[in-house]
Amino acid sequence: MPNRDQMQNQNQLVNNSKTAAMSEEEFIAKLSTLGGVIQTIGGIMSTTASFLALQKFQRDIIVDEVEGDGQSGNDERINQLEKQIQYLMNEIEDLKGRNSRK
Repeated sequence: MPNRDQMQNQNQLVNNSKTAAMSEEEFIAKLSTLGGVIQTIGGIMSTTASFLALQKFQRDIIVDEVEGDGQSGNDERINQLEKQIQYLMNEIEDLKGRNSRK
């Protein structure tokens, strides 16, 4: 039969195991809470970045509409190219007419 000292040692081991298990569960709970906080901060950062990108996109659209030079400059260039194409087509027709007369 175990003596009194052995019984006390066994009780201390059981108590230490319970304390260690409780401490481990507390650590896991704290770690889980910390992970949740980090995840929330990441979500806030992602949302903020999306919001800033949207603002920049809207600002660029407004600037393009206000300036309007880019589009009118392109329209003018297109008109010039169309005139040049028409001129070249007329020249080709004239050359065809000259060759058919010979």
